[in-house]
Amino acid sequence: MTIPNQIHKPYDTSDKSDFNTCQRILEELCSQTKMRYGLIRKKDGVKWGNWCVYDYQSQQIVNKNSDTYVKIYQEIRTGFSPIYINDSAQCTVDQWTDVLQEFGLKSYISYPIVNKKDAIVGHMSFMNAEPVHFDRTKLETLLPVCSDLIAIDFKTIFGLNKARRELKQELSYTKNRELILTSLAHDLNNPVSIVKVISQYLMGSVKDDNQKRLIKKIEEASLRMKGMIDDILDFSSIRLENKPTIINECFRIDTLIRQILSEYEFLHNKTLIANIDLPTEIRCDQHKMGRAFANLIGNAIKHGNPDKNIEINAFIKEGQFIFSVTNELIFPQQVSDLSDLFEPFIRGDNSKGLGLGLFIAREIAKLHKGTIIVHSDNTKITFELAIPTDFMRSIQ
Repeated sequence: MTIPNQIHKPYDTSDKSDFNTCQRILEELCSQTKMRYGLIRKKDGVKWGNWCVYDYQSQQIVNKNSDTYVKIYQEIRTGFSPIYINDSAQCTVDQWTDVLQEFGLKSYISYPIVNKKDAIVGHMSFMNAEPVHFDRTKLETLLPVCSDLIAIDFKTIFGLNKARRELKQELSYTKNRELILTSLAHDLNNPVSIVKVISQYLMGSVKDDNQKRLIKKIEEASLRMKGMIDDILDFSSIRLENKPTIINECFRIDTLIRQILSEYEFLHNKTLIANIDLPTEIRCDQHKMGRAFANLIGNAIKHGNPDKNIEINAFIKEGQFIFSVTNELIFPQQVSDLSDLFEPFIRGDNSKGLGLGLFIAREIAKLHKGTIIVHSDNTKITFELAIPTDFMRSIQ
């Protein structure tokens, strides 16, 4: 048999699952026809290619990029009609006999693969170096069924490949959008900060109450914008970071918590009840942990009952650092489903933010091998951040 040696090499593919159905069908048909080689060609648009070449003798898929098979197809295979040649010496079509003899073949079968729209999407063929007396009647029943199965498999593979391409494209678009969003947030950060500083300066220099009220509105708007920008930057940072974070430093978290509490009490003119018992330093990313604390406290101020106190607890218990924020609900039944609270862009009623605060806090907890759990009794709601004090130094 003079088929080139290249087709005898095992076909190496990282995704052999695409060939499972075809391989099983070719294996069975080679067994039924007594042919050594089984081949499936697949049409992709206007192009044809050898999809799966099976060597029954070695019982494995072999290299599918053989010019030999292409030439056989070009010379023999046309239209919808099946071709059955059990001995090329007895074939009545001289052209087919010449092609098969050129490549040392004596037996040949070809059958079209037709989809539901009656369009040819591929072909099956089987070949052998010696004459083979196969049962044509049996094959005329078996081949149409196999053709239908392969047509369905092609449609499935096409759908999967299309979904992979679309997913890859969407991932690229998403990354570019987040990079643009991060760049825009950085650019907006400075002017918003300037507005905030100027409004605070003016507040101390003017005496007219009406002017003070206007300046206060400007300051509040700038603070709200600053919070949104910080959320965008944190959100993009979390989404774009894919390298391990090495944390080598330990901090007095009680000092950080008290600093954040004083800032919120000043900004919102509200007293926060704090119970802090942290005798030791804790290894963490101080900036990120501060954002998690601020987001949980800010969430309680935004959505809690303004006439009721907010309680903050921070302590070490059973090898874990615990930080919890509890606030009373404005309406007793307003929290019925807690499963979506940590999803990005989920906002509460009358919220003016982006809906990223709790999501960012949860992701920061994950970076520290921790969790955030939420409890509610329909009158109060508690967010509890828990981080192991002995978490790994390299945080995935």
